Amino acid sequence: MYHPEALAPIITFLHDIGIGVEVGDGGRGGFLSGVNIHAGVIHVHPETLAGSGDLLHEAGHIAIVPQRFRTQLGSDLQVDTDAAIAAETGSPQPEDPVLAMPILQGEFMAQAWSYAAALHLGLPPACIFFPGSYKHTDYAGAHPMQQWLESGTHYGPNALARVGMTGFSGLFAFMGENGLPPFPQMTRWVQA
Repeated sequence: MYHPEALAPIITFLHDIGIGVEVGDGGRGGFLSGVNIHAGVIHVHPETLAGSGDLLHEAGHIAIVPQRFRTQLGSDLQVDTDAAIAAETGSPQPEDPVLAMPILQGEFMAQAWSYAAALHLGLPPACIFFPGSYKHTDYAGAHPMQQWLESGTHYGPNALARVGMTGFSGLFAFMGENGLPPFPQMTRWVQA
């Protein structure tokens, strides 16, 4: 596992912000090796986990969804998010940004959220962006996803700002102002 030393602080952080984590065999069979979601609770199997940051990434998907939908989330977080929100609103693309952004930008939001969480915890971005993550195996220097976030052109921080979890930053600072500190600072870690 990449960055095993980060696993305990990540689990503590997730518990502290209200995202349930269970360690054991329930982590098998998920979208990512060693991580699975059951009724909005993250299950992790450390022996098969590729990298500790994968836990943060999956938590990011849960964190960006309003709390009332979390128990409907399972192994396919994007499909489950889309279905839960559409069932409530009757629309596959609701107008409320808090509901629309997880549908339209969920993957980017989870990437940005996990990066901000790693920095908040004092963990290296490499615990999230390791060789093989996000289908990048060969690169020089920082992982391409990390470079995209740090250049200020990644879509995730913009979407997080649009739902009030952080302030606008980078290229997207010109698109709006919500009075919040800029990404990667987070005003809140989970949606209510």
